[in-house]
Amino acid sequence: MKRISVNPKENADTSIWAEVEKNFNIAVRKDIKDFFAVNAGGRPTRNIIVVQGEEYEVRIFLSLDAQDQYYYIKKPLLNFLQRTKGRIIPIGIDSGDNYYCVNNENGKVYYWSAEPDEYYCIADNLEMFINLFE
Repeated sequence: MKRISVNPKENADTSIWAEVEKNFNIAVRKDIKDFFAVNAGGRPTRNIIVVQGEEYEVRIFLSLDAQDQYYYIKKPLLNFLQRTKGRIIPIGIDSGDNYYCVNNENGKVYYWSAEPDEYYCIADNLEMFINLFE
């Protein structure tokens, strides 16, 4: 998996995946785990991506470091998994507290807007999402 962030967190606690797999009876996609292995807690190499003529700001990718009080994945991860019956996994956030998420079933990447609580498909898979940063 390609790194598209700078200064990713070194302290990655990957036990979060086993915890949610057990609690939600799911298997977290390998591409999601691979994405976090190289980008967790990092700032994107480009903070603006363009999808079908629309600009999206990406502030930071969520962290697997439990000491990261602002961007640790656990709270938003549990929130999204509970709301979507184990389907949606957040990977990043913008400055307006809207999230970038991956559908754990089909691999599509979505931008979730808090207001009006809607998902917008921005890439058919993580590889296409990553290519938006080039």
